[in-house]
Amino acid sequence: MSYLCNRQGNSARKGDIEGQGQVLKNGGGDSVKEKKTLKAYILDILDPREKFLKRWRVGFVLSCMIAVAMDPLFFYLPVINQKKKCVGFDGRLWKTTLVLRSFFDIIHLLHIILQFRTGFIDEELRKLAKLELNTDAWKIARKYLWPRFILDILTILPIPQVVVRIIISEMKGTESTHKVKFLNAVVLFQYVPRVYQIYLSWRKLITNDKKFDRILRVKAPLNFILYILAGHVLGAFWYFFSIQRLAACWQRKGACDQNRTGCYGTSFYCDRSSGDLSFINDICRKYVLNTTSAFDFGIFLPALQSGVLESPDFPQKLFFSFWWGMRNLSSLGGNLQTSNYIWENCFALSISIFGLILFLYFLGNLQESKL
Repeated sequence: MSYLCNRQGNSARKGDIEGQGQVLKNGGGDSVKEKKTLKAYILDILDPREKFLKRWRVGFVLSCMIAVAMDPLFFYLPVINQKKKCVGFDGRLWKTTLVLRSFFDIIHLLHIILQFRTGFIDEELRKLAKLELNTDAWKIARKYLWPRFILDILTILPIPQVVVRIIISEMKGTESTHKVKFLNAVVLFQYVPRVYQIYLSWRKLITNDKKFDRILRVKAPLNFILYILAGHVLGAFWYFFSIQRLAACWQRKGACDQNRTGCYGTSFYCDRSSGDLSFINDICRKYVLNTTSAFDFGIFLPALQSGVLESPDFPQKLFFSFWWGMRNLSSLGGNLQTSNYIWENCFALSISIFGLILFLYFLGNLQESKL
């Protein structure tokens, strides 16, 4: 009897050991599940090789691309009232775009928090095939603060929300200001950290998961999406600058230096406009460029001729401007007929340079894929 009891006891202990081994094999059972709570993700130092962080990095790259696609919608806020000769404001589009931008900013803030709680592997140890995770919170923060944290802060700054409203308010007056030109440059260059953020996030995704670097069907759609985004952004800038050039025509001295009733002391903003400004049509003639009194709109002339500046149909404005951006990006701006306005020529040059950079980038990726 004692022999049978001892045998049954040994079998029970063996079963317990096997059960514990099975729990560890399955990922730690309940104890591991407790570590996967939201509180653990916030307080614990995470391993960048975890499945959750791999999925987060993929989702973050996609959210960055969508956010870049959302920002140009701010440039469609001003609308021209051709009858009253004033600049209006699309309030419904403003609310929609503001909500979308705020949503993606929240995602970016969560990403910043995760960066402070994610460990890293030293590059020197990685070269020696020693994948030892560094979980020191101070070293993690110091590594992230420069330059990635600065870049993330520059990315989520509400530049389009604030600057576009200021530019529209500056177009209300009857005199153009240099502030508008400066703010245009600020809005244009704010895309540099946003695009660079996409590039760094993609490179980090490749570093932590090599399969993305080897799969051509993943890299090819990414390159195509970047090309589409570039055309979308350039088209939105073109629409925004077209309205500014038309407002500049209204503001030129020739329009209000004639003793016209209702011109002096007025505003080109629809909510504040007073008097009859229809006479400006005689000076800002859209279709005749071979006379001395005509205003040369250069590359912005198609926007006036097509009527998209006055159209309340947002999809019409969006797709027409998007087509303009894609067409000129594909041709590297070779078909653009500019005026002698210096900032217009700078914009045309940026289209050519950016198109060439994209072409070289795609060509380099294609050669790497073949290797």
